[in-house]
Amino acid sequence: MANMDINNSDVSGTRETVLPPLSRTKGPTVTMFAPYDCNNSCPFCVNKKEYRDTSSFSIKRCYDALDIMDRIFPENDVVLTGGEPLADLNALQSILEHIKPSHHIYINTTLPTNETNTEEVVAAFLNRNADKISCVNVSRHLKHYVKECSDDIFSMLNVRHRINCVVFDDTTREKLRAFLDRFNGHEVQLRANYSKLTLDNVFKTEDDDLFHLIESICRYEGQLEKELFRTGFVFSYKDSRITYHKTLPYSKINGRIGDIIIRQTGFIYDDWNDYGEQLNINDLIL
Repeated sequence: MANMDINNSDVSGTRETVLPPLSRTKGPTVTMFAPYDCNNSCPFCVNKKEYRDTSSFSIKRCYDALDIMDRIFPENDVVLTGGEPLADLNALQSILEHIKPSHHIYINTTLPTNETNTEEVVAAFLNRNADKISCVNVSRHLKHYVKECSDDIFSMLNVRHRINCVVFDDTTREKLRAFLDRFNGHEVQLRANYSKLTLDNVFKTEDDDLFHLIESICRYEGQLEKELFRTGFVFSYKDSRITYHKTLPYSKINGRIGDIIIRQTGFIYDDWNDYGEQLNINDLIL
């Protein structure tokens, strides 16, 4: 998937400007939770309670579910998340090889490293699979929830990567500017606290304090194409492309499904969390 080019001569600077989407999916995004646990205990992780008992996890059923989704949506996005997909590099390699090349694959990760899987090992793994991976979404937050490896790892990566950061209400202008300076030259996505988003405010900016905070530091470029459950806004800051991402805390509205979830058990659900139910495949024709 190519990076989106922003031609400043075509951007009016008004908030009515709509930029083309980064990804052109054909069908809902399929998100698969890694069917193995990780050593992280991030306080915001909504899945950690499921990882406490891995006895019902099945990578075979996950593969079966991926195959079903491939037959229905052969060219959509597949997101690998957790937990931590890079907690088991051998299992992740198998998953990457199972997903057909017609799909865009995204990996949500903290880039965990240890004595065995050093920064060099992790970077080499991702670089070997650069032809399979559309983007590596790396969690880096203003507060450190996990032990982070050195930022030196980013200079080792030959695969497209993006820094993801959830920004909370107590973020100051100084802290956000320092964060953006830390990752200058990288693509950065600032994510709104989705627990506070609703259909009434997910597409609006007028009363959005975070939008205005970002706008006070960065140059506003335009809005990404609105989707049913999410939208995004594009900024530039020094040598970085900054996106501000807003998404609802649920992915089913009046029977319409935006995200399909393959849980660690291999069972397919129609939503992320307690809103979700096991998916009736017939719902996908709506």
